[in-house]
Amino acid sequence: MAFPSDISLPANARYYTFIETKKQFNANYDITWSFQYKLPSTSIPDSQNYQLGFSTFLANLTGAPETWNPGLPGQYLGDRDPAFVLSASCLLTEAAGCLQAEDAENILIESPYSGTGMLLKVAFDSTGLYAITGRDSRPGVDWSEVARQSLVIREANAAVRTNVPLSSLSTSFSTLSTDTYRTLRFRYANLGRQIHIDFRDDSTTTYTALTTIHLSRRQPTDQFNLSSVFCGFSLSTPISTGSDSLSAKDFFLRDFHVEGFEGEQLPTETVVTPGLSANPNITYTTVTNITA
Repeated sequence: MAFPSDISLPANARYYTFIETKKQFNANYDITWSFQYKLPSTSIPDSQNYQLGFSTFLANLTGAPETWNPGLPGQYLGDRDPAFVLSASCLLTEAAGCLQAEDAENILIESPYSGTGMLLKVAFDSTGLYAITGRDSRPGVDWSEVARQSLVIREANAAVRTNVPLSSLSTSFSTLSTDTYRTLRFRYANLGRQIHIDFRDDSTTTYTALTTIHLSRRQPTDQFNLSSVFCGFSLSTPISTGSDSLSAKDFFLRDFHVEGFEGEQLPTETVVTPGLSANPNITYTTVTNITA
């Protein structure tokens, strides 16, 4: 597979994306999912220069599962590329070149069977490069705002909603490395206006809140089929090539679990409670002039 010129990965790079295809959820109701991962310190050749990023996402997808676009690795961590959508084709001019808009971006016609409608993506990136501004109007932050070992959240319009070092959120979860399994739990709540992220280490059954992010109002619902939302996961190591682009070794993932309401509309039931009983009014006669 040929990647865009700004994605340059070594031959031994590892990257994958998977989607839980057996369940599709209604994003008008809360969606909760979790997984366990382990990135042992022995898997990191150089704690300052290793590159690994993983993300989890909610997406509205169309078409049969075998036609879904897996997205791009490297700094995209499984996102579809804004200009080089793998299933898209450009409008050709008479000179057999792509028709371009005024800002020199190619005008693309996207296949109706590609993955579409990314509602939310939460990324844990050792390099922080997932947050940077990209070409073809991909929103993001400047290089000066990139932080290693960071949490990055992109919303439905791909805009960066959160870009913070993990150390600013938790002293016990300041790096991605963990020698025992760590559980991450996510809850997409309040009609898509909030994402709650919790974690717990293998030594405890109690979750610790990592952060709660208030999201922007979702795009108009005619752009998404909110009753057909899938949950997925992506990983890439390394993120780019270069003298300091070292790939992590072993990365373990298990127990990917998703819960939510499946269907068009949540069924409702009217519960009628019996009326309250009342004592009848009793007439009392006042008696006077009684002596003991």
